Amino acid sequence: MTLDCTGRGVKRASTPVIAMLAADDLAARRIESALTADGLRVAVRAHRTAQIRAGDGAEPDVLIVGCGRGVTQRDQQMRRMHRSLPQTRLVAVMPEDSRRGVRRALEAGADAVVFETELESTLSLAVRSVIAGQTVVPAAGRLELDRPTLSTREKQVLRMVVEGMSNKSIAGELYLAESTVKCHLSSAFSKLGVRSRNEAADMILHSSSGTGAGVLAAAPVAS
Repeated sequence: MTLDCTGRGVKRASTPVIAMLAADDLAARRIESALTADGLRVAVRAHRTAQIRAGDGAEPDVLIVGCGRGVTQRDQQMRRMHRSLPQTRLVAVMPEDSRRGVRRALEAGADAVVFETELESTLSLAVRSVIAGQTVVPAAGRLELDRPTLSTREKQVLRMVVEGMSNKSIAGELYLAESTVKCHLSSAFSKLGVRSRNEAADMILHSSSGTGAGVLAAAPVAS
């Protein structure tokens, strides 16, 4: 085993151990068929987290997660998988989404994103690529691989959101107009690909990237 730039193990086994978590039987059959056509096979089929580990208790090399249309539920599921299986590469198979949706999946811990419409042509390539330590996204989402760049003020405001402060309280703390706080939040939400304070706080507290740490470390400075 070698290490990639994240410090996670890069498996070199000729026959990777692939697990699949898919509640939808049709999606499960498509996933298995796509892998079989390229000489790969699913070793562990699971309907819940407790079933994912192999018989010897070891983590699989790759976990393919069949995601539904609920974005928040999908992201929470990916974060749970990432925490439970830190050495396993995660491949999210999901409905075609926007670039922001792709970024959210990556922030939640996915190593690869495969759209359901492209499953047969891209899934096995994505599996082989993540085993080699690569990150894989649809072509339309390639610009989302970089972390979102938040301004200092956006980080300050988001940190206070995580602490449970209202817009009015944040405005008073930073000596800003409440409308200005709303503008900073709107800009930050757009960059993070979230739609609410709760989603932003969840991403910041559980993100696998450095975004959350950067926000939580931001010190409020009066203007």
